[in-house]
Amino acid sequence: MVGHMVEIGIAQAVSEAESAKLARRGGDDAAASMKVLSQIEGETNFDYAYRTLRYNILMFHMQPGALLREASVAKRLGVSKTPVHQAVGILREQLLVDVAPQSATHISRINVSAMRQGSLLRTDVEAATLNRMAGRLPSNYIVRLGECLMRQREVMEVEEVDVYQFATLDDEFHRMVFEGSGMEFTWRSIQAAATHYNRVRFLGLVYGLSDLGSIYRDHVDLYKRLSFGTRLTRDQIYTFVYGHLNHYVDYFNQMVVDHPDFFDFGPVPGDTEQ
Repeated sequence: MVGHMVEIGIAQAVSEAESAKLARRGGDDAAASMKVLSQIEGETNFDYAYRTLRYNILMFHMQPGALLREASVAKRLGVSKTPVHQAVGILREQLLVDVAPQSATHISRINVSAMRQGSLLRTDVEAATLNRMAGRLPSNYIVRLGECLMRQREVMEVEEVDVYQFATLDDEFHRMVFEGSGMEFTWRSIQAAATHYNRVRFLGLVYGLSDLGSIYRDHVDLYKRLSFGTRLTRDQIYTFVYGHLNHYVDYFNQMVVDHPDFFDFGPVPGDTEQ
């Protein structure tokens, strides 16, 4: 434990130094490294701008701390500044961008406190949900979960794995459990609170630190428990869910050391500073 705290302390000091350096130079223009997605037929310019920006932030094409110029984004997407401005407003609410009054807009850094709070919320609620629904999920949802597992397997078997697609299917699997339990609002609430937890999940996927096979095997295990009602004690299901949802714990310290400028160790915006 002492070693762990020392490592985090060193990483925090490095992060603060890197953040100060980045702030002095004003940040890199995020639009320059943005991957331009194809606009879907019938998709509004706002939805297109939001989808593209969110994708690039989660996939770290637009890296934490980088300067976000709305005009540059609009030019690269071939849309006006209005839908980009609207999309940035939504991303600000999700704590994915920082917009300072009369100042520049930046891709937000991963707030470690928000990450831990999101992880705690999702772990506690999902463990309780899975414990209650084992063997009780409607049969049509069991079928849909099985189909989702097959799609996950197909994504993993491709030579160049699309980690964004895998993460999307990962979320779809868990969302269906909540939907089948009549708890869609709960899932949406968790997702709103778990933005920075999800960013760390993606960071592990993008940089090859997450074991997709292990995540998939956990999903198979969950599928069997939900299908056949395999019962565990409350403590056992919590331990299982914690291990499944918190793979990032195994490599978090290394991520902070490797990418100190990605992280913010301050309070969550709006929280009381301790």
